Amino acid sequence: MRYLLEIKNLVVQYLTDQGIIHALNGVNLHLKRGEILGIAGETGSGKTTLALAILRLLPQNAKIVDGKIIFDGTDLLSIPEEHMLNIRQERISLILQGTSNALNPSMLAGWQVAEAIEYHNGVPLDEAFRRVKELFHDVELGTRTIISLPHELSIGMRQKVKIALAISTKPDLIVADEPFIGLDPPMQLLMAFLLKRLHDKYGFSILIASHNLSRMAEICDYMAIIYAGEILEYNTPYNIFNYPIHPYTKGLIGAIPRLKYIKRRLISMPGSPPSALNPPKGCKFWPRCPYAKDICKEKRPPLININGGLVACHFADKLKDLSPWDFWNKESTQ
Repeated sequence: MRYLLEIKNLVVQYLTDQGIIHALNGVNLHLKRGEILGIAGETGSGKTTLALAILRLLPQNAKIVDGKIIFDGTDLLSIPEEHMLNIRQERISLILQGTSNALNPSMLAGWQVAEAIEYHNGVPLDEAFRRVKELFHDVELGTRTIISLPHELSIGMRQKVKIALAISTKPDLIVADEPFIGLDPPMQLLMAFLLKRLHDKYGFSILIASHNLSRMAEICDYMAIIYAGEILEYNTPYNIFNYPIHPYTKGLIGAIPRLKYIKRRLISMPGSPPSALNPPKGCKFWPRCPYAKDICKEKRPPLININGGLVACHFADKLKDLSPWDFWNKESTQ
């Protein structure tokens, strides 16, 4: 099967004064045409690095040590920058994290979108503005917004402008880095459904990187759980939420308030994420896992097929039937 996007053994490091930061450690992912994939994980897990690596927009101190990023049959890491300039925005759009620094504060919202259409699609400015009016209608913004400066708009309205900008050139893939950040829960829900509605209308694929599992579960076809630069679990949102297998996934799901389990205490995983400067050998999660054995400390677990998805755990077969609350009760995991 030919995927729209296929990431193979991607390794990214940052060179800093303190040493080498191991941001991504052999990430493997694939995305079909028209599919929505969510990348979930806590701050520092590598989500933003993965998003920026796809468009080759990593900072200067970053280095892609190994791997391939294959987009529609072409390895993006092997093509010249001139070719990459045409792929950005025209075929792969990026919704940057944060609404305040992603838009030009001195340029009208409509002009920013029209400029992208004029440059990438090669159309006259008046035609570009006709397209802007259609786009702003699609993202539920009034025509008054076209002549507004970013600071005159709410956070939610600025986010919609960013979405209009991302879809303005009708790309094949949209990479959204934390599209729900800074929004209150009702607006997060509306933004998630807006992305899904636009996806259904235009047919593009979406890769969403976020720590908000609940919002992604409502619109994603598949979800991948990332921790310390490694994919630990990959499955449908239904299986991730109802039948999590990896200990880390169980902890994440058990920490989300759910009416179905209102009488159960939320799970609080012990410890902290490992240092990216000196990550542990073997499974990156073993220092926090109550089930960790000697093999976990020495050998990195491969992703194996189980329950219709993929899990990186040496004891996936033994843990798959344990609920998050049963697993994180130490007596039941001994």
